[in-house]
Amino acid sequence: MIEKITIHNFKLFSDETFTLNPQFNLIVGVNGSGKSSLLKALAVSLAGWAHAYIKSESNLRPIERSEIREIQRQGRFDLSKETSIEVYGEFPIVDRNLESKRGYVQWKRFRQEGDTKTYLSGNIRYLNTWSGEYYPTEYNLILSNLGHDVLKYIESGEQFDLPLIAFYECDRLWISKNQANIESAARKQHSRFDPYLDCFHTGTDSNAIEEWLLKLELSELQKKNVNPVKKAIEIAAMSALEDCIGFRFDLEESRVMVEFKENLTIPFEHLSDGQRTILSLFCDIARRAAILNPHLDGEAIKMVEGVVLIDEIDLHLHPKWQRKIVESLRNTFPNIQFVCTTHSPFIIQSIRSSEEIIMMTGEPLLNYANKSVEEISKNMGVERPDVSIKYEEMKEIAKSFMEELEELDCTDREKQEEFKKRLASAVAPYADNPAYQAFLELQMLSKFGEK
Repeated sequence: MIEKITIHNFKLFSDETFTLNPQFNLIVGVNGSGKSSLLKALAVSLAGWAHAYIKSESNLRPIERSEIREIQRQGRFDLSKETSIEVYGEFPIVDRNLESKRGYVQWKRFRQEGDTKTYLSGNIRYLNTWSGEYYPTEYNLILSNLGHDVLKYIESGEQFDLPLIAFYECDRLWISKNQANIESAARKQHSRFDPYLDCFHTGTDSNAIEEWLLKLELSELQKKNVNPVKKAIEIAAMSALEDCIGFRFDLEESRVMVEFKENLTIPFEHLSDGQRTILSLFCDIARRAAILNPHLDGEAIKMVEGVVLIDEIDLHLHPKWQRKIVESLRNTFPNIQFVCTTHSPFIIQSIRSSEEIIMMTGEPLLNYANKSVEEISKNMGVERPDVSIKYEEMKEIAKSFMEELEELDCTDREKQEEFKKRLASAVAPYADNPAYQAFLELQMLSKFGEK
């Protein structure tokens, strides 16, 4: 769980510190204010932990050259000398005595000028289980050693809850690329650490979910009893979609089916983009939680801790679903810390307190709880959320037209003709509203004394 992050010379951030809520965080701001950049900085920091558990190029997530802040000096742009992301937080660890406990960790990932590698440094303080407070002594943090100690602890037969780490970017519309293979799914063995391999590349293929559901279905048939993990996934699915009562792999159809009330069953791929997006998000989080912590069985989704990053949480969602998704995520995964971005006033409205909102570019922090969508929209820069932009434009044209008409010298035929041409040009974009055009033309004819 991340408590605080300080970002130095990363993308548009020169030196910024953000404090995070332990449960839910909603990043709000106009385009270009740094919402997605903050999520990417968090992903870079979390990659240190994911890579410690299982080393792979896919989860290394270094600071890219394109993410190094450029500074303008004397008319030219130069890359910053050092880019760093420093984070403070609390994580489950195994200490030097191979005892499972919590650690308060400060770690920094940084990249220096002229170097292509991203390095890591930091410190850790161990929890005093008797007092419930952290010892003041700090030890040098070597994440690879911590990962090794966790693996050794698990291999000794002890139970350890692995934290969930995942980043869902804007390209997360799950699309099934190939039909799930029954034989392949039956034979496939998951390592507990597999979810760390693609934790920063989620949401491009639903096959992982399909194969996992198929494996659960086969396991349930073999053991002839209800699989608690499969039951937990169904609970996640029902939390995601209104009127959903089932989510399973159909062996006869060889594909995932979604069951709704009134005996309605729909193949997963036939759902709308919004339905597939929200359902896959919930079920992918649940899948990762269960694989990381098989000893928790069906309780994994309720008990697992971790950090989940979601860019544009309102992606593809109808406003009705936007109002519910935050509470649904909270209730389904109560111990996960979420950090999300949004433009939606409906989602902002659903936040419990202003402490869960991170406003970018120094915008004022208001208490949005129980505020109307109109009030929230106005604070976000939309002056008239109750009307469309087109309506505002039409109103301004009409106002300007009436003022000019009032002052026009009606005896000057040349000015009358110029005015008619300007009016025709101004109202041309609104040809789909003949009443609007007719009203303005009648006002003009009345002024000119024409019929």
